[in-house]
Amino acid sequence: MNVSALLRYTSLLLVGLMAGSSFAFVLGMGPAMEKLSAAAYIELHQNLDPAFTAWNPFLYFVVTVTIAANLYLIRHEWKSLEFLLVLFALICVIDELLMTWTGNLPLNRAVHSWQMLAPPTDWVEVRSQWLRFMYIRCALLVTSFGLLLASSFFMKRSLPSPQGVFVVSSEWQKSPL
Repeated sequence: MNVSALLRYTSLLLVGLMAGSSFAFVLGMGPAMEKLSAAAYIELHQNLDPAFTAWNPFLYFVVTVTIAANLYLIRHEWKSLEFLLVLFALICVIDELLMTWTGNLPLNRAVHSWQMLAPPTDWVEVRSQWLRFMYIRCALLVTSFGLLLASSFFMKRSLPSPQGVFVVSSEWQKSPL
């Protein structure tokens, strides 16, 4: 397996895990959060957020570097469908990261400053806005995963090099042992 294929499959695996986690959130956690009382929502959010902030920056860094490195390796084929699909997958991941940075993180900081027994009057609107960001981020990650998956079908397949291949001559086969 060449380096480009290894990078592609690594990024496909990581983005797939991120997209799957996000999709599970959209299907289950998001609708459940919409039904919580203010105190329950604040408590859940304040306890859930630190678990994600512990590993998310590293994961985003690895995914971004892996996809960018793969683009660099296939840069000479910049007009190919493979290159374009990987490029758009990277754009989706970066857009999702920017949406996290400018949308969800400021809202997270706001929710962390709330008191469970005295929520702000606009807590429902903040929760709705936070969930909208999550739904859009999910769409971006699922799109990125689909683009990376599609790009793997357009990868240039390289044949193994002839080094280390032994050719048996027909004369050797005829000689008795």
